Amino acid sequence: MMKHLVFLLLILSIMPLAALPKIIYSATSAILPGTGELALGKTTQGAIMLGADILVWSSFFALEKEKDNLTDTYKQYAKVYAGAPENMPASFYQNLQNYISSDDFNRYQELFARNYYLIYSYNPEGYEAYILANTYSDEEGWSWQNQTYQNHYKKLRRRTQKAKIYQNLSVGALLLNRVVSVIDVSLTNQKAKEPLSIYFTPTSNNGLMFNVQLEY
Repeated sequence: MMKHLVFLLLILSIMPLAALPKIIYSATSAILPGTGELALGKTTQGAIMLGADILVWSSFFALEKEKDNLTDTYKQYAKVYAGAPENMPASFYQNLQNYISSDDFNRYQELFARNYYLIYSYNPEGYEAYILANTYSDEEGWSWQNQTYQNHYKKLRRRTQKAKIYQNLSVGALLLNRVVSVIDVSLTNQKAKEPLSIYFTPTSNNGLMFNVQLEY
């Protein structure tokens, strides 16, 4: 990726501005903010946008690594202090955060199912099916040693969620930087137009017509 970036910057620095269609400036800014400004000679503004994009990308990858490390940490922590099995779905780790044990979770599910399927609608088959699908077996069970360990697990989970939120914000910042760069390049191209042009055109009687064109 770095080789492609250096190559693109080199091309933009040596290619005459007139040789590039105007849409190219916007396209390069959409791909890599700041490059359109650099091609138009706005080196300071281009360098700022390019530097900001590199900084946000660095944050994105750092947060991705932190998120993965925290995920591995809270899963291993749950295995050690709650006896949780490995390779379980995300909902399992959420339930670990909300219930002190799988027995506690199962009792809640059984209470809900009994009220709905046996008391409200009386559907024994539905009750059995719900219990089978929404409770944990002994092999899938867990039990926190005490509330302190579960509270620490919750902190690890919250840190993981924060890393995800910050990573999503960095994606938003990357998109915003591209939108701003494309708009800036478009406005720069508009300002670069000659507002007043004077030219002559031949007439049918072998004369010349004087023309003035004003763009606004």
